[in-house]
Amino acid sequence: MVNAEKRRRTASPTRAKGHAKAAPEPGGTGTPRPPASLAAKLRYKFDLALSRGPLIVIGYLGLVMLIIIALAAVVLMITGIGGVNGSNSGIHNPFEAFWQALLRVLDSGTFAADSSWPARFLGLFITLAGIFLAGSLIGLIANAVDQQIEQLRKGRSTVLEEGHTLVLGWSPRLPTILTELVEANSNQKRAALVVLALVPKDEMEDELRLRVPDHGTTRVVCRTGDPSRPGDLEMVNVAGARSIIVLAGEEGDAGVVKAVLAVRSLDPAFTSAHVVAELENADHARTLRMLTEGRIVTIQADEIIAQVTAQACHQAGLASVFRELLDFDGDEIYFSAVEELVGIAYRDILLAFEGCSVLGWVTDAGVVELNPPATSVYGAGYELISVAEDDDKVIFTGVVDAPAVAVDVNQAFEEAPQKVLIVGWSDLGPAVLSELDEFLAPGSSVDLMVDPALYDITTLGPSLSACEHCEIAVHQLTGGPAELIAMAAKGYNQAIVLGYRAPVSIGEADARTMLTLLTLDKAFGQGPGTPRVVAEMLDRANVAVAQTTGVEDFIVSDELSSLMIAQLSERLELHMVFDELFDADGCFVALHPAPLYANAEPVTFAAVVAAAIQRGETAFGWRIAATGEVVVNPPKSKTIALGEADQVLVLGPR
Repeated sequence: MVNAEKRRRTASPTRAKGHAKAAPEPGGTGTPRPPASLAAKLRYKFDLALSRGPLIVIGYLGLVMLIIIALAAVVLMITGIGGVNGSNSGIHNPFEAFWQALLRVLDSGTFAADSSWPARFLGLFITLAGIFLAGSLIGLIANAVDQQIEQLRKGRSTVLEEGHTLVLGWSPRLPTILTELVEANSNQKRAALVVLALVPKDEMEDELRLRVPDHGTTRVVCRTGDPSRPGDLEMVNVAGARSIIVLAGEEGDAGVVKAVLAVRSLDPAFTSAHVVAELENADHARTLRMLTEGRIVTIQADEIIAQVTAQACHQAGLASVFRELLDFDGDEIYFSAVEELVGIAYRDILLAFEGCSVLGWVTDAGVVELNPPATSVYGAGYELISVAEDDDKVIFTGVVDAPAVAVDVNQAFEEAPQKVLIVGWSDLGPAVLSELDEFLAPGSSVDLMVDPALYDITTLGPSLSACEHCEIAVHQLTGGPAELIAMAAKGYNQAIVLGYRAPVSIGEADARTMLTLLTLDKAFGQGPGTPRVVAEMLDRANVAVAQTTGVEDFIVSDELSSLMIAQLSERLELHMVFDELFDADGCFVALHPAPLYANAEPVTFAAVVAAAIQRGETAFGWRIAATGEVVVNPPKSKTIALGEADQVLVLGPR
């Protein structure tokens, strides 16, 4: 019994091995599949060849044609067939034989000249083979060309640009960004903007061509792909890009974060290009900037809109000032290393540049100091921050004596409490109200009119409790224009019209805004003392139409954030200046009454700058009340007579 058991145990593995060899495939019936025939194997090989693309098939057909031509040439030489091409003698030259066979493959009429029947039969065979193979070959080549054109149309070819601006993602803000970059690149012969987005290439090109017809010297290259895939980033040469812009598209912040991580997988330290990322959530923006140690600059469109809206509402003309500083048309902010300034005080530096306006400097430790104390000294390794027409206009013209100041520089500027009307509301509203509270004098009041059908006013509590300098009253707007006109009759210093971003579309929101502007224009009228109106237009295309309503300043959502993104993509260090200007604890841009800086008689702008220095401020322009014209960075030698209603553009401490 023991031996029998051992034999069974010993034989068991053998049977198992044999059973494994004969086991059917999963899902089979238990019967082994018979071996494939030669025809099936050839057909399978042919299918595999087709799946690899037309070039492989073209190669196979070319090889078959070459074999047929070679065999025909061998037959012509061995048999010595006469009558080929009308010749009575046979062909004994291998090159001639190959040539005659090749002619019959390429030209079906060649064998008509053969005079003997053996030559005719052989020529007919070669010609028929050539018709089949050459025809197939021509069709495959044409198909391969069509496929290549289709691939190019799909935008999947590799980009060979170097030093280009790379945009990841598609957004309505892209045409504005392109417009600014075209202006910035106008002095360059070869500039390129490459766009990678999950949008068909032809659609992107058509949209950009429609919105920005003139690309100037900037070449625009569009590619269709996923910005979060490293392989697609390699297709657009992310390693060779000079700057990278990541836009918040349909995926929002999730798509931006994934695209940034994909760039990081190819450039862990972000050393190849500086990155500007647009985010919607403030926490996401702070986290991304912190984790990358400032190598990525984040932009929040809503935060920018809220900050500029509040400042533009606070003082007329500030919207034009910010637009002037943010776009590439006109004067811009530049950083310049000026060694001649080392050891010179700030008050003397302000008058040492005829063609540009100094705002401050960046220390050797990388700290931005706007409007530093007048006695502060420019140090070694510092960079000057100035507003100039171009970087080559930042020219040191020498230290000069400060002009005499004929006004009392100790006279304080105190604003009276303001009465503000806000019509409309959205998620942007709390940020606008918070920023506005930073500028309003104590005792100010805000009347908020909201359509309850478009926004739930019961959720406004937390937003209103954050204001410290003003009292807020909420009113339901349900009675149409008559109700708004009655409210406007209570008398206001300024009004803000915000677009309802939800649940209506952008077009409908802007239409409601324009109707509100028409109503306010009728209610407020025209002339001196007319309340200042600032409107938020969600689509910049509607601005031209809205200008007919008489509104003084415009805050265009897409435009402001797009302008800042374009600026930062060219000069990343500008984010330090923008952070300082828009930070509640930093400097502020304001328009102060001209009599604080100059009398009514004509004076040079240098005298205005000297008066501002003694007030602890930096002057860099003015505003004429009669025309509303804002002049930024006038020459120091420019003579101007500023009236009592005119204003001086200054940079000062909060």
